Amino acid sequence: MGPAVENIATLMAPPASSMDEPEWVAAITAAAGTPLLLDLHNLYANAVNFGHEPLAYLMRFPLQQVAIVHISGGVRIDGPAAPGEPPIARLLDDHLHDVPDPVYHLLEALGERCPRLLTVVLERDGRFPAMGALMDQLRRARAALATGRARGLRRPQRQVSEHALLAT
Repeated sequence: MGPAVENIATLMAPPASSMDEPEWVAAITAAAGTPLLLDLHNLYANAVNFGHEPLAYLMRFPLQQVAIVHISGGVRIDGPAAPGEPPIARLLDDHLHDVPDPVYHLLEALGERCPRLLTVVLERDGRFPAMGALMDQLRRARAALATGRARGLRRPQRQVSEHALLAT
């Protein structure tokens, strides 16, 4: 596999953009012929930051292009606001915090809808918890993916290869 395009987390909407994030990611992966590295915490942070429902937002991404998945955590921060207005709360993807529940739910939904082999990476760049806590997060990620895969198998309109199930 060659290079993959990753969706990014942002604290502000790109100015003058004619496409939203799922449209742009679909267009760029199609034009470049590359797989997608889908960062679920980035997706979750952007959904929260810009008022989208995370699962509906996920469904708008080119899931058939996903080959690699990143999961991580973040923190809520307050951004500047206009005078007299309350601060603007944003979710920052910082890789310093545990993976939140909604990201595991997104991984489960992805497993249900994305039949291809997936490499899932737990990103952590600091504030490392005990090894047992990291292993618990990996076990939870495997369980979420397996639950989604099992649900996907029960969907009659979709075929998932046994190889894909054994490899994830």
